[in-house]
Amino acid sequence: MEKGIVTQYSKQIKENSNRRTTTETNITNITRLIKNKDVLNHFETFYKNVSDSKLNDSLIHHHRYKVLLNNEMKCYGKDIFLLVFVHISTSNFEGRHLIRSTFGSISNLDHKHIEYVFVLGQTSDVKRQRYIELESEKHKDIIQGSFIDSYRNLTYKLVFSLFWVNNFCSNATFVIKMDEDIIINVPLLVSYLSKKIHNNITSDILECHVITQNKPQRRRKDKWFITLEEYPFSKFLPYCAGHSSIMSIDIVRKNVSCYKQSSIFMVGGCLW
Repeated sequence: MEKGIVTQYSKQIKENSNRRTTTETNITNITRLIKNKDVLNHFETFYKNVSDSKLNDSLIHHHRYKVLLNNEMKCYGKDIFLLVFVHISTSNFEGRHLIRSTFGSISNLDHKHIEYVFVLGQTSDVKRQRYIELESEKHKDIIQGSFIDSYRNLTYKLVFSLFWVNNFCSNATFVIKMDEDIIINVPLLVSYLSKKIHNNITSDILECHVITQNKPQRRRKDKWFITLEEYPFSKFLPYCAGHSSIMSIDIVRKNVSCYKQSSIFMVGGCLW
């Protein structure tokens, strides 16, 4: 994939000025990587023969989401080339404004239609929630799910995002997930995806920065602590880093279906 499509930035405020550092992100098609991997039999058994007691999460496995804010007409009746959904915190009003006023303002390019939505969880701040509702009424680009907006609930946020896309924007050809600290080079991305269409490659696409040879953290105080009961193996399969990924719409459908059957959640882990 061409470099420079996705850029990650960090914002620091010093003496009332913003300074950003950027790093380019290389992207790999994880579906090919996982399908070509010789998965150990006991690992595969762990995935496919999970007990029903571990498939009882009402949000991940049963998709019992309540959509608190829904712009369900966002994609209706449109020929959508690309849907961009942005994971962003409830308090980041400035970040949403920044995206809308920069690359998020590009809705048509080379006769390709692009839509953007911001994905939020719940906030207990009544005043903030009212501001979010007013923002949603004005811009019609916010969806909000029935889970607390927090770092530990990012899994819920992603499954909710795919659930929403599958139900309300399944007419998109491509979908890109991004975090709030990501910048997209939209012209380069549209050109890159257009080449796929030209080459008749429009399915089985999940491209991202792939993490390989990563190990589960066993220290209880660690931010990413995982118990042996939750995951008994010494290494993870290759998986997508969380900051951004590109998907064809069939991958969204496959993941939504797969999450009902798996006790472990890894982006791409359902596809092998």
